[in-house]
Amino acid sequence: MPVQVPGALAYVGDPHFAQGDGEVALTAMEASLRATLRFDIVPADRVAREYGRVTGPLIETSEYLVPTGLSEDLDEAVAACVRAAIELLTARWGMAPAHALAYLSAATDFDISQVVDLVKGVHARIRKADFDD
Repeated sequence: MPVQVPGALAYVGDPHFAQGDGEVALTAMEASLRATLRFDIVPADRVAREYGRVTGPLIETSEYLVPTGLSEDLDEAVAACVRAAIELLTARWGMAPAHALAYLSAATDFDISQVVDLVKGVHARIRKADFDD
């Protein structure tokens, strides 16, 4: 996640024991939070090479790259997520934007992260295995 405020620290919160994709009410099973976290600071030039211009939360797991889109409008959140995913595919694998869009439409799952708060969230799950040699 890009540092958006000079000198900013990290905020971690609102964990759930259970929540389906797309929190729609304030009824998720809330949980206490106790975690050990490790933060890696990645130089901006490396981020640009590997992920493109990151403007919001981006997750990488062993299996997926997960760009996100956030907006008060769900349609705009989806559009922001698609733009982030195209940026990522272009930077990471050199895909032309039109090919990236076609790949996203054919092979990527887009999920609603949340609609319960003012800000709506969408995330894409891009399988890294699709690009392994």
